[in-house]
Amino acid sequence: MSVNDLKQAIHPSRQNLFRLCLIRSIVIVFLLVVVCWFMFYSTVEMPWARLFQILLPMAFINGAIILRSRFDWPVGESEFFANLLLDVIFLTLLLYYTGGSTNPIVSYYLIPLIISAAVLRPAHTWFIAFLNIAFYTLLLFYYQPLSLFTMNAHGSMSNAHFVGMWMNFGFSALLIAWFVVRMAETLREQSRAIARNREAGLRNEQIISVASIAAGTAHEMRTPLSTMAVTVDEICHQHPELEEEMSVLAAQIERCDAVLHELVSTNTEDSQMHVTSVGVLLESLLNKWSLGRPEVKLDIHTPGNVTGLEIRYDQSLQHALINYLNNAADASPEFVALGVESMPGAVKITIEDHGIGIPAEIAGELGKTYISRKQGGLGLGVLLSQASIERLGGEVMLSGMAGQGTRLEIRFPLYEVGGND
Repeated sequence: MSVNDLKQAIHPSRQNLFRLCLIRSIVIVFLLVVVCWFMFYSTVEMPWARLFQILLPMAFINGAIILRSRFDWPVGESEFFANLLLDVIFLTLLLYYTGGSTNPIVSYYLIPLIISAAVLRPAHTWFIAFLNIAFYTLLLFYYQPLSLFTMNAHGSMSNAHFVGMWMNFGFSALLIAWFVVRMAETLREQSRAIARNREAGLRNEQIISVASIAAGTAHEMRTPLSTMAVTVDEICHQHPELEEEMSVLAAQIERCDAVLHELVSTNTEDSQMHVTSVGVLLESLLNKWSLGRPEVKLDIHTPGNVTGLEIRYDQSLQHALINYLNNAADASPEFVALGVESMPGAVKITIEDHGIGIPAEIAGELGKTYISRKQGGLGLGVLLSQASIERLGGEVMLSGMAGQGTRLEIRFPLYEVGGND
């Protein structure tokens, strides 16, 4: 695939504009051929000068738009809408000089409407629909007659044929604006759902890969941890003056061993779902977190009416919350706040810091792929934590601007007896 082809694939709006210009080119060429044929081979009188004054400038304008569509400039919705309005105005001028609503090509009004319904927002489509109906109605009364399309009794609204044509056009335009817009929106929603599923699948593949490596690493680390524990115990016996320092190391080794035990026991009873109160969960969480970050003072807000609420969770929830707290502590050691509040059918956990915040260029990708702002970081923490919470039915929302700190909200469903089993 060439670079130009790749750019066209990346910018579907430019591709759609180019296709619209191709349709317009076909129409202009066809009309020029028909006009020339009538001019040289027919006795039908037409306003030749007016027709060429409309068709030739339109051909030049269309050529300029085709050239514009080849450049790597974004095509906005307003520009595409303006191009459709150009088609409507071009057709209206042409019809005015060639018999108005008696001209069979009046049905071409439906083409810009269909394209708008497939590509643009409903408001644009409805505007084009009403504009087309208005122009069609005006062309019933105001036009320059063409002998080729003259019919007996024309000029009176009592003519059933033209009234029927008008009603058929209006009915068709409204049907397109109503149903095609909804069908197009359904297709766009399906495309968005497919994109979300593809993104989730890629994220799950990353998580599975990391989990496989982590499980193997956990088994390998049990031996060096055991060796370290024995060594610390021997040093403590041989050098009693280092007992305090060795006790700190022993506590950290025990913590690492407990984490590895939880990691390798994913199929045991300890890793299954549990039901507990928010208060008990937070107490266990803070006990574990304080062992690793004793230097950070945590500002806690837990109303009494929240601590008794029950949730259904597994060990991955605690790991996720600890990871978020560690991220906040790394960004803002002097201030980390943890709050819990009740919501209808859910509990909201908030974690705030006064760190550097989230740069705009990565805010949309957090939790979706490997991203890290720490030097030497693997960028796995947020990805794995968000995946764990979403797997348990929760929702994660990150907010904050660069230089103004970060606020994390986790909405986790409450346990309902008989409803979450």
